[in-house]
Amino acid sequence: MPGSIRGLAALGVAGSMAGWAARHASSPTARRWAPGAGRGRLAGRLRVRVFGTGDPVIALLHGLVASGDYFGAGFDRLGEHATVVIPDLLEFDDSPADPGLLAAADHLAALHDMLEALHLHRRPLITAGHSMGSILALRWAAELGGRVRAVVGICPPLYRDAAEADEGLRRMGRMEAFLAGDGPLPRAMCAWMCAHRTTASWLAVAARPDLPVPIARAAVKHTWDTYRGSLVDIIRNPAWEPALQHLGATGVPISLLEGAHDPVPVPGRAAELLAAVPVGTHRVRPHAGHYLPMTGAAWCATQIAAQARQPIREGSW
Repeated sequence: MPGSIRGLAALGVAGSMAGWAARHASSPTARRWAPGAGRGRLAGRLRVRVFGTGDPVIALLHGLVASGDYFGAGFDRLGEHATVVIPDLLEFDDSPADPGLLAAADHLAALHDMLEALHLHRRPLITAGHSMGSILALRWAAELGGRVRAVVGICPPLYRDAAEADEGLRRMGRMEAFLAGDGPLPRAMCAWMCAHRTTASWLAVAARPDLPVPIARAAVKHTWDTYRGSLVDIIRNPAWEPALQHLGATGVPISLLEGAHDPVPVPGRAAELLAAVPVGTHRVRPHAGHYLPMTGAAWCATQIAAQARQPIREGSW
């Protein structure tokens, strides 16, 4: 009997692995992604990838519970037009941890330090980001003023209050809604992941066969303070709106890109906002969802490259 039980268990494990492999192989997200160019290095407080040598600088900022690896090989072509900088945001994935609740100002200060450490702070800049990163891209560009040539937001969560943000998280799935809570269970779960990073990262891979393995593993590489601070002061904070208005008033081109089946953006909001912006572009990718930087990388890179080829505005760089 013990031998039979072990045999059945082995068959069950083999079946589970075969099922995972089949789902992974058939996933458009996993199938279309490949690691991007650039070797990792530390720049200020952030781990970054840098490639390309031209003007301007293009900074690509990832979203919540993510990493710079979201921007894979499909974005390598941007190095033909610019110097591309892709960080792991403060205390996410491979960027060093510094305990304490993070706010948007901490992320923006780390991005400033990153450019200075790379000696790129005097070059014209395009800020681009995915999800939470698109909000940081808007706010960072508003701080930098004339140094910014354009802003590109991919799948932007343009929420005007906390309730709207929480509803957007609920639309993403049960786990996202669960982690958005302030209770002891989400905090305890995050603490366990921090204490068992390797185990947690491989459990994340097992739970998400639809994602590339490095992307799934990176999803657990953050602290509770990092997650909560970013959620509260970036995603739930409507400070993106005055930033967008300021950029529009100063003539900075703004492009907002969305997937037609993405549950995160508020329907119609991007188009409504850009209607009031002198130089605004809203584009929707058919059949795409929130993983647009992985499923439609070439399309996203084309939109960003178009901004890199724009002539520099009078009064800016």
